[in-house]
Amino acid sequence: MGPRIPLRLQQLSRRAVVLLALAGCSNAEQPATLAFEAAGRLEDPKIREASGIARSQREPGVLWVINDSGAKETLYAIDATGTSLGRTELKKSSNKDWEDLASFELDGKPYLMVADIGDNLARHKSRTLYFLNEPKSGKKSTTVDWEVSFRYPDGPRDAEAAAIDVANERVLILSKRDIPPVLYEVPLRTDDDKKVTAKWLGTISGLPAPSRQDVEFAPKTKDWHWQPSAMDISQDNRAAAILTYRAVYYFLRGPGQDWYDAFNTKPIRISLGNFVNAEAVAFADDHRTVVVTGENRNALLLRVDLGMPATQQEPDSDAVTVMAFNVQNLFDNTDDPGKDDKAYLPLPAKQSDTHIDACNEIEVESWRDECLYLDWSDAALDFKLGVLATTIRQVNNGRGADVIALQEVENANVLERLRTEHLADLGYLPAILVEGTDTRGIDVAFLSKLPLVGDPVLHPLQLPEFPDRQGDTRGVLQADFRMTDGSVLTGFSVHFPAPFHPTPMRVAAYEHLNELREALPDHHHVFAAGDFNTTSTEDEREGLLDRYARPGWTLAHDVGCDDCPGTHYYGRDDTWSFLDMILFSPARGENATSRIRAKSVAIANKNPAQVSEAGTPERFRSASQTGVSDHWPMIATIELTEKQ
Repeated sequence: MGPRIPLRLQQLSRRAVVLLALAGCSNAEQPATLAFEAAGRLEDPKIREASGIARSQREPGVLWVINDSGAKETLYAIDATGTSLGRTELKKSSNKDWEDLASFELDGKPYLMVADIGDNLARHKSRTLYFLNEPKSGKKSTTVDWEVSFRYPDGPRDAEAAAIDVANERVLILSKRDIPPVLYEVPLRTDDDKKVTAKWLGTISGLPAPSRQDVEFAPKTKDWHWQPSAMDISQDNRAAAILTYRAVYYFLRGPGQDWYDAFNTKPIRISLGNFVNAEAVAFADDHRTVVVTGENRNALLLRVDLGMPATQQEPDSDAVTVMAFNVQNLFDNTDDPGKDDKAYLPLPAKQSDTHIDACNEIEVESWRDECLYLDWSDAALDFKLGVLATTIRQVNNGRGADVIALQEVENANVLERLRTEHLADLGYLPAILVEGTDTRGIDVAFLSKLPLVGDPVLHPLQLPEFPDRQGDTRGVLQADFRMTDGSVLTGFSVHFPAPFHPTPMRVAAYEHLNELREALPDHHHVFAAGDFNTTSTEDEREGLLDRYARPGWTLAHDVGCDDCPGTHYYGRDDTWSFLDMILFSPARGENATSRIRAKSVAIANKNPAQVSEAGTPERFRSASQTGVSDHWPMIATIELTEKQ
C-alpha cells in the first residue's frame, strides 16, 4: 500500500517586484546593516532576457550586459542605475545560448568573456567561450580576439554559470541540472584552434540540495530555484558569488585554498526575497558588493552589500550590541520524546498511520496541513538556518550582535547547528539554552560573544490562576555575562504568553521578570530582551508597558526608533506592535563602577527575505523557500559610561 499522504503542491505566489523601500528605524547612529537596494532598471528595450553581467575593467561605473539565446550578438553598456550607454556588436561570434559574462585583466589589458554554454536539452557536443579586448562603451562594434571551444569529459551538459580564475588562467564552469552541481575547468587560452576537453573537478556541496518535493514538482511549476544561473569571482580572487534563481551564495577562499575546496564549504546565503528568475551576477567594485539582474524586459538591477567589511574591524570595546530575535519555529527534524514537534519532520517520517491519525486530530486546518504535508527535510532546515544567519549578519559590519536573545528554539542542538555551520566565523560561544516545559517544545536561548559568569538559570513562570495553561508559556532564561570593563551584565531572554491568552497571564510574566531584576546584586547591569507578546491594542487598553515595563527599565524603542512601525504586524486588524522589545537597567548600587545607556536602536529588516511585498515581516515558508520569521529583530547598542 502506498502512502496515505498526498504530496500536495502548494501554490506559490510569483511576485516579480521587489519591495524597494524597506521599513526601518531612524537614529543618528544606526548599526551597520546588510544593504539591499534596487539601483534601477535595465532601460534598453532590447535587453529582453539578461543572462550575464560584468563590470567594466576599462571605465569605472560601467557595466556590460548580454542577452540569452535567440538574441543578436550584442554587448549592452549600462551605468550603475541601468541607464543605457550604448550597444556593441560582437563580430565573429554566434549567440547559440549566451549564458554568462565575465571581465578580467590579463597582461595588463582589460578583457571580457562571453560564455556560450547554455544547452537546455544537453545535446550539443561542444560549447564556446569568446574572449575580446573590452571596448569603450558606445563603440558600435568589436571583434572576438580568441575563442576556446570545448567539450565535457562526461557528455553534453547544460550550464549557465562561468567565472574567470585569472590567477590560474582558467575558466570555471558550474553545471546547472546536475544534483549536486559539477565544477569543470577550461583553459583561459589555448595554443591552437582544436577543441579542448574540460577537466572534471568534482561535485560541490556548498549549494543546498533540493528537496524531494522540489525535484518532483519542478517540471510542473518550472520552479528551478536551486539551480545555479550565474557566477563571478572578485578581481582580488578572494571571493566568489554563485547565483541561483532566488539567492546569492557568497564564498570566501582561504589562503592557499583552491576554488573547488572553497565551493565545498558553507557559504553566506543572501536571499533575494521576492525577486525571482535571477540570471546574472557580478562583483561591483570590490569583493563585498554584487549587482544582480534577471529575465524580463525592464528588469530590476539590484545592488547587494554582502555585509563583509573591507578589513576586519575590532568591535567597540565600550559598547555591547543586543538583539532580540523570535526565529519562528526553529525546530530540528528529529522527533524529540515529550515534545509536540511532529509537524517538523521529513515527509518520509510522516507516512505511518500513527502520525497521520495524530495530525488528523488537530482542529486548526493550517496546523493540521502542516503536520501532514510539511517536508521539514535537512535541506529545508539548512535553508532556514541560512536565512537566519543572513539576518544576524546585518549587525556590526557583518559580525552580528554581541548577544542575541532568541525565542522559539527547540533545543541546543539546532542552535549549535546555526552557530557552527552558518555563523562559525563570528566568534559566538556555545549556545545557552535550558530545556523548559512548553508543550510545543520551544524554548528561549542566547548566543553570545561575551563570556559567561556562572551557569545560566531558567526561572519557570508560575501561573496558579491558570493551572491548565502552565504549558502554554516559557520560563525566563537568565545568563550573566562579563563585560570588557569587568562588570557583570545580566541578561534575561523572555517569551511571554501569546496574545490570545488572557492579559493576566502576561501581567504575571511582567511581575515575575521584575522580581528577578530586583533580586539581582545592585552592581549588575541588566537587560531583558525577547518576545513580550504585548500588542499595541492591549497596551492601549491595559497600559501594560507604563505599569510593568517602564518603571525600573528603559525601553529601547522609547530611546530611538521613532520611525519604526513595530516588529510584528497583525493583518486581520491592520496594526503594528512592538511584540519584541529590549529593556535595560543600569547598575544601581554603590559598588557599580560604570553605567549603561542606549547608544543606538534599530530594527534589523534589511535582509530582503524578511520583508513582504506589503512591507511587513515575511514569515518563513519552507515549501516556497521564502521568508525568515514573522518577527523583525530589535537591536540596541548599549554603551558603557563612567559612573557620575
